Amino acid sequence: MRLGHMVLPIMAGGLAAAPALASELTLELTLPQLDTAPYYRPYLAAWIEPAAGGAPLTTLAVWYDTRLRDNIGAGFLKDLRSWWRAEGKAMTLPADGISGPTRGPGTHRLTLTSETGGLAELPPGNYRLALEVAREKGGHELVHLPLDWTGAAARAQAAGTAELGAVRLTVTP
Repeated sequence: MRLGHMVLPIMAGGLAAAPALASELTLELTLPQLDTAPYYRPYLAAWIEPAAGGAPLTTLAVWYDTRLRDNIGAGFLKDLRSWWRAEGKAMTLPADGISGPTRGPGTHRLTLTSETGGLAELPPGNYRLALEVAREKGGHELVHLPLDWTGAAARAQAAGTAELGAVRLTVTP
C-alpha cells in the first residue's frame, strides 16, 4: 500500500513535466516587393493555436516599428486584427524574445527551439500555426499551416496572395 503512494506522485510529476518531443521549429516567409508608394514595411504576428482554430496558445513573434518614440508603433498592432483581438491587446509590449522590428521585402527566417519562448510550455500534439501581416495603407493577410509538434519531422507550406509570398514551416526532431 505504501508503494502505491510513492509511485503515483512520481508518475504524476513525470507526466506533468514531460517536455515537448520536437526540438526545433523554423518558419521561413517571403515578404514580396510591392510596387506602391509610399511603401511601409508590414507588421507581423505569428502564433500557435489549436488544430481546429481558436484562441492562441502562444505568440511566437510580433514584428512592429519598435523605433518610434514612446512605443507609438505598438498602437498600429491593432491592424493585425485576428491576433490583436485574441491575444495582442492583453500583451505587454515590447516582449522579450517575441518583439522585433519590421522587415523589408525578401525572405526571412524565424527559428525557435523547444526550450525557448512559448514552445517550452507547448505539450506534444497537433496544432495550427497562424501568420498574419498588415501594412499601413496597404493590405492584410492571414495564413494557417498545420503544425505537427509530436517529435516527428514535419513540413508544411502555404502562400499568400499579396502581402505574403511563400511560407514554409519545418519541424526538426
